[in-house]
Amino acid sequence: MDFCPHCMYPASGPVCKRCGKPTNWTPGEQQLPAGTMLDGSGLHRYLTGAAIGQGGFGITYIAVEPDSGKRVAVKECFPVQCAVRAADGKRVEPKPGMSAQLQGALNSFLDEARLLAKQTELKSVVQVEDFFSTNGTAYLVMEYLDGVTLSDKMKAEGRLPAQRLLSMLRPLMEDIGKLHASGIIHRDISPDNIMWMPDGSLKLLDFGCARSMEDGKSMSILVKHGVAPVEQYQTRGQGPWTDIYSLCATIYYCITGSLPTSAVERLEGEALKPPTELGADLTPKQEAALLWGMAVQPTKRPQHIELLTGQLCPEKPNERKKREPAKKRKSSVSGNK
Repeated sequence: MDFCPHCMYPASGPVCKRCGKPTNWTPGEQQLPAGTMLDGSGLHRYLTGAAIGQGGFGITYIAVEPDSGKRVAVKECFPVQCAVRAADGKRVEPKPGMSAQLQGALNSFLDEARLLAKQTELKSVVQVEDFFSTNGTAYLVMEYLDGVTLSDKMKAEGRLPAQRLLSMLRPLMEDIGKLHASGIIHRDISPDNIMWMPDGSLKLLDFGCARSMEDGKSMSILVKHGVAPVEQYQTRGQGPWTDIYSLCATIYYCITGSLPTSAVERLEGEALKPPTELGADLTPKQEAALLWGMAVQPTKRPQHIELLTGQLCPEKPNERKKREPAKKRKSSVSGNK
């Protein structure tokens, strides 16, 4: 059966009747050709389509399990600093003298995959379905999401209504807190890595830079100007506060339409404009919380995201009522012991 490389639904002819795109696709430099079959864990197999994302550490493809027709996203570990595509167009090889660096990147990739695969209860985080090694590299299989990134939504609609965005962010922030409690920091939160879903929820994507807080190793990353905290330029001293800065900087950008002054520029004396001066509809308490999360020095930020969530995203009355009966039931049970 032939599949459209763009949507991975069955297709025939030069144009896909489902998505309207040409059924041929030319891979970019270093990308896998469409139609590459990857043998996953157990009996799982994945047929890759077009690349849907590429960064300094990996390439993400839309793919399908041919036997079930289920669409997935497959991330290939491909650290550009130390890896190249082999002549066969599939295998990944180390650059000369970079074998140890590539192996280290693969080990980290698989370690994080194991941790992320356990986070099945986090509904605001993209779900990991499989991970495996082949072709000299490693792959992470995730649920495929039919949404739009905050970055693309901004390009289409301009800045987003602050109160609406903040009301949507609470479940995501709670799940980020649970990731931190499990020892995982994302390290690459940005408008490109948060997806606005059709049901109005938000999902955190792309854990290619994720790192266990227990690892202790430094790892250079490709920082994103405007949303990266100062410690990411130094690759040391990262923790939950790193994700907090990047999330707050992402919110700042989405509700003002302007990238915040970079952390390095602010360290040199450049001022950060309060978001309300750029037209964002925030209460004084919310603005103070957002700027707290964007403090240049890591020690001056909230050290745990829970300290910020309630101030930025007040709990809705109906959600509070849902929680209260559960607490009362728990208290009554404890009292009967």
